[in-house]
Amino acid sequence: MANKRTLPSALALFVCLLPLDAAEIRTWTSRQGGTIEAQFGSIHGEDVTLIRTDSRDLSLKTSDLSLADRQYLVEYCGAPASIITSGDSGVVERDVRLDTSEFSRLDDNLQLGDNPSEGYDLFETPHFLIASSGRVRPQATAETAERLWFGMAFHHMNFRRDWGDKRMLILLVEDRDSLEGLGAWYMQRLNRANQQEFAARVSATWGQAGSTVIHLDEETISKHNLHPTALVFNVTDNSRFRRGPSPFVIHAISGRLLAHQMGGISSFGDEGYFAITTGHAYFKEISFGGEAETQLLTVSGTANDEIGSQRGFDDGSSWSRTLRRMVRRGTVEPELEPMLRWRSEELNPERLVLIYSFAYYMQSDLQRLTAYANMIRRIESSNQIPPAIEIAKIFGFETVEELENDWKAFIISRDFR
Repeated sequence: MANKRTLPSALALFVCLLPLDAAEIRTWTSRQGGTIEAQFGSIHGEDVTLIRTDSRDLSLKTSDLSLADRQYLVEYCGAPASIITSGDSGVVERDVRLDTSEFSRLDDNLQLGDNPSEGYDLFETPHFLIASSGRVRPQATAETAERLWFGMAFHHMNFRRDWGDKRMLILLVEDRDSLEGLGAWYMQRLNRANQQEFAARVSATWGQAGSTVIHLDEETISKHNLHPTALVFNVTDNSRFRRGPSPFVIHAISGRLLAHQMGGISSFGDEGYFAITTGHAYFKEISFGGEAETQLLTVSGTANDEIGSQRGFDDGSSWSRTLRRMVRRGTVEPELEPMLRWRSEELNPERLVLIYSFAYYMQSDLQRLTAYANMIRRIESSNQIPPAIEIAKIFGFETVEELENDWKAFIISRDFR
C-alpha cells in the first residue's frame, strides 16, 4: 500500500455517518495480504482515505481493499454499494503474498494424549500451531492454512475480529502409536463428558478417517493460547503434506475455518449445516487445489459398525462438465430445500456435486459473495441456518424458485467450471 496525501473534495464526498464506528481503529487488508491499522476518514468515488495511527492520511482505491473492508465501508461509512462489485473475485488464497519469515519452529513440544514419544514437535505461524509426530513436515500445511485463513479474512467482515489473538491447533500424526494414544485420550474425555454415543461414532472411524476434529482440554488451550477445537490429520500418505496446496488438506482446513466462523449451531436450527460446510470445503478444494480427491466417511448401524464412503464423480477435475450435462437433460434438478436436509449417509455422487455447485454459485462473483458473507454473519449471530426462503431473500430473490432458477442457469453456463 503506497502512501499519498489527498485533499478531500467538498462535492460527492461520503463521510461516515456512525461516529463510533468511524472512530474505530481496525485492520484494513489489501488483496496481496498487506495490512494497516487505521480508522476511516472519507470516501470520494472509488478513493478512500484512511487515518493511520500516526495521524497521517493514506489514500487507496476501494478495489484494492478486501471485500470485508468494502462491506464495512458500505454498512458503516455511507459508501455506495457499487464499490462491492468493483474488481475481480479471483482466488485470493493463491494471490496473497505470504511472509514465511513469521513461521518458526518452537523449542517447546506438545503433550497431548497417551503419547509414548517425547511429544509433538511444534511449528508456529501467525494464526496456527502445527504439531507433528513422525517424519511429516509442517511447512506445506502451514502455508496452506495461512492462505485459507487469509481468504476467510478477505471475504468475511467479522472473521479477523472474532479470531482474536489465539491460534488454531493442527495435528499431523504419522506415528501410529501417537495416533492410537491420542484417540484413546479423546474417547476417554468424551465418555467422561457423558458423550458415549458420539465417542462410539468417533472411535469407529478413528484409524480410517483422513482428518477429524477434536475438542481440547482447558490446560492445553490455556498453555498454548489456542481455540478450543483442533484438526487432526491421520498421515498415511506423506506426499499430501510435502506439497502444497494439497486438495485434501485444503478441504479439511477450509471446512474447519468456516465452521469456526459460523460458531455453534442449535439443534433446532442445524438443517443445512452439513450442506453449507461440505459444499464450501469442496469449493475451496477445487478452486484452490485444482481437483477433488476427498471422500466422506459415513457411520451407520446400531453398533456403529457399518462404515461407508461417499464421493463425487470419478473424475475429480471435471465435476462441472458432468453435472452440467445432467442438469441440461433434466436427470438432476437443483432444489434448495431438499438439499438442505441431506446428511452424509444420504449422498450419492450427483447430490454431493450438487452441494458443491451451490457453494460455487454462492461465491461465484463479488455480488453473490457479499450475500454469502451476509448469510454466514447471520448464522453466526442467530446460531441457526436460515430456511430456504430466507436464503433466497439474502441473495436478492423473492421466492426459492427464483433462486433455484438462477442457480440452475449458473450450472449450465460456462461460468461453472
